Amino acid sequence: MKIVKLFHRSKTLRLIAKKIGRKINIRQKFHGGYIFLNAVEHSWAWTGERNYNNFDAELQDFIYKTSKGFDYFIDIGSNIGVMTIGVLLANNEIKAVAVDPNVAAIKLLKKSLTYNMFKQRCEVINAAIGITDGYVKFDETGSVTGHVSEFGKEIQSIKLSKVLNRYSDYKSFVKIDIEGFEAAVITDIADVENLSNKKFIIEMHPLGFNNVGNPVYVFEKIKQLGGKITDFEGKNIESINPEYVSQLIVTFP
Repeated sequence: MKIVKLFHRSKTLRLIAKKIGRKINIRQKFHGGYIFLNAVEHSWAWTGERNYNNFDAELQDFIYKTSKGFDYFIDIGSNIGVMTIGVLLANNEIKAVAVDPNVAAIKLLKKSLTYNMFKQRCEVINAAIGITDGYVKFDETGSVTGHVSEFGKEIQSIKLSKVLNRYSDYKSFVKIDIEGFEAAVITDIADVENLSNKKFIIEMHPLGFNNVGNPVYVFEKIKQLGGKITDFEGKNIESINPEYVSQLIVTFP
């Protein structure tokens, strides 16, 4: 780590490292397997004490344990595949579907799937989740996460219900983390078949996040659709603070 600290101290060296590092992928040990990341975009995960093993540890632990007994883990907003790869490592019986609009993130995910020999257990869909099938604009500026925007390059969009209905006959655990756009697509859950076969974990982003976040609206819409909302411990959630990121565990009768 001495050389990393040296680069951090020098502005010139940081600029050089940033330019070169964007083309470099790093393989990191991850829960008994490996995960691939970008040297620049994910510098926080390899230049200090933090790494993907301890990133969102409580959330990772909950998802990996909850995946037991499900046929599919459907990762909507998979990014580089932290939850997808982790679930496949933790649960030998499950298959996965990973959906993300960012090409750079998808390439890293595919590297991880190949290296861990999971290609046959995971379908990868490079598209944004939307309210219609078609195309949307996607802004990749500054992060491999990115978000749907009025600006950016045109990418494919696919309805949430269309993805989930491909697996309507299977017991599926669905993670939705789409940077505020849960507020735009939540009504589409009404068109999902066999909702009782599914358990959702939905990351709620603060009000106005990416100009679309609206956690109270999402919360109320789930209630209107008959969903039961709990926390990680199974306790009912009766209200939500619109100023914070939160996780909802949702099931339907």
